[in-house]
Amino acid sequence: MEISSFEDAGAVAAAIEVVETGGIVGARFGTVFGLIVDGSHVGVADEIMHVKGAARGHKPLGVCTRPGRLLELVDVGAFAPDARRLAEAPWFAEQLAAMVAVRAPASPGSGIPDHLHSDVDGRRWVQVFDPLRMPGTSTLMTAMWDSGIEWVAATSMNESGRTEIVDPGAATEFAERHGLPILFEAAFEHAASGSLPILELGPAGIRLDRHGIIALAELESATGEHIDAASAIPAHFPPMAVPPGLLEGLSPNEATAELLAMLYPGPPAVSPGGP
Repeated sequence: MEISSFEDAGAVAAAIEVVETGGIVGARFGTVFGLIVDGSHVGVADEIMHVKGAARGHKPLGVCTRPGRLLELVDVGAFAPDARRLAEAPWFAEQLAAMVAVRAPASPGSGIPDHLHSDVDGRRWVQVFDPLRMPGTSTLMTAMWDSGIEWVAATSMNESGRTEIVDPGAATEFAERHGLPILFEAAFEHAASGSLPILELGPAGIRLDRHGIIALAELESATGEHIDAASAIPAHFPPMAVPPGLLEGLSPNEATAELLAMLYPGPPAVSPGGP
């Protein structure tokens, strides 16, 4: 197993070869380690279940996407008014989706592979997120898209039912134990550890499916909307500590920008075009 830097062009090329043939690579996704696959391969669900354990079942993977394509993948017309208002806000796809995973009804014409959907009450749902502000990860994602891998997909690195991995030593042990050929690490300190919150947008409005690195109160400041968190799954790690009063009096897009600057310091690593 090779531990690599995102800046290692040879390792990035090798990772592309691995996922193109249906394999799995490990990488640090900002505040958590994850497993990356080419979601166009039907067998990747079985491969992920083999690594994470049978308890995971065939839960769909998260689809990695660029900001410009996120709204093409979800059926905004199926959203309740508050969810539609948020999705159509200019900062939603460009900024907010970089610090949450969005779970929503899939657009009928999106072309998302069947095994990347979940079916709930006769409606297809998909989970998408934008990794392009995550230091290092953006380089790998862009290279995969540019190589022709349209459906880059990911899930957290952990055995099902156990805490997601945030420690490099634990990530290395996991990768070696499960025979992952490559693990990408980024030498970067973040203001939080753990998974992204999962924000559901749909016919029932705006719901929080899972707590994560951004606290509920800050998410409501960033969206400008009430978020129903009554059934949200608890997070394994505390959220990012936001200085008291930092977001007070800010518009939702301004609050979102402040949170992103804390979470992922530096210029946004967004590439134009592509999936």
